[in-house]
Amino acid sequence: MDFEEIVIETDRLDFPALAAGEGPVVVCWHGFPDHPATFGPLAEHLVAAGRRVVAPFLRGHHPTTADRMPYADGVTLAADAAAVARALSPDAGIDLIGHDIGAGMVGRLAAVWPQRVRHAVTMAVPPPKVLPAALRDPAQQQRLFYLWLFQVPGVAEAVLEGDRRLVDHLWATWSPGLDPGEHRARVHATYGDPAVLRNVLRIYRGNFDRSLHDPDLAHLAARTEEAATVPMLVLAGEDDGCIPPEHFADARTGLADGSSVRVLADAGHFLHLDRPDEVARLVLDWFSRPDR
Repeated sequence: MDFEEIVIETDRLDFPALAAGEGPVVVCWHGFPDHPATFGPLAEHLVAAGRRVVAPFLRGHHPTTADRMPYADGVTLAADAAAVARALSPDAGIDLIGHDIGAGMVGRLAAVWPQRVRHAVTMAVPPPKVLPAALRDPAQQQRLFYLWLFQVPGVAEAVLEGDRRLVDHLWATWSPGLDPGEHRARVHATYGDPAVLRNVLRIYRGNFDRSLHDPDLAHLAARTEEAATVPMLVLAGEDDGCIPPEHFADARTGLADGSSVRVLADAGHFLHLDRPDEVARLVLDWFSRPDR
């Protein structure tokens, strides 16, 4: 996919983004360890269907925003997603796709700023309301070893800055058999920047460290963890080695009426790379639903 790099000016931050195509906008938010360009295979299908795909870099994940992450909690990231949606579509909701960390952003945005959402799709992570139940599973705690590792100052930095073997391990175990191809070099380059790595750690440490929570957004924190009023399509990979499909069994309890949960065969955590054609079919069908 031939993307152009653009900058989305918002009242919170100017977000660098990759963009392609013409037509109604679809905003795609990435996760870790990832890069917006991995939406390329999915974007090819969306662009062919007459959509404009915009894939922003998460705050702190681009050289121009590497020093712009004083806070790193989920509400901060969701507020970023709301600001981008408002900038790209001031007078109406917008279509959104979120993967991994991006899934949490889209889910929380839909809970607090539903007017910014036209249609929403999340991938690879259950809705915020039901995610804590997965974290109580000892087997899932083991799969999330990196989350606990990232809490240890000094050790986490040494592991990530030393080389990219942990990144490669996560990709290999999360989407077994997937060859990242050209994306491997992009992801390595992104997380080869110590400033970006520090920001990644701040996001994960923000799950527990209240000093990384924006006090100006604290009043929204409880609402972001509730079920959104916006119906969402939630996609999971049958072979996901990060969060397996059994943790999506109760996903509907954290979703609005009219939502849908689909588990894709022959797909892992990076299901938009494992099965871009099937993901595109489901996404475009979801986007064709009447507006709320």
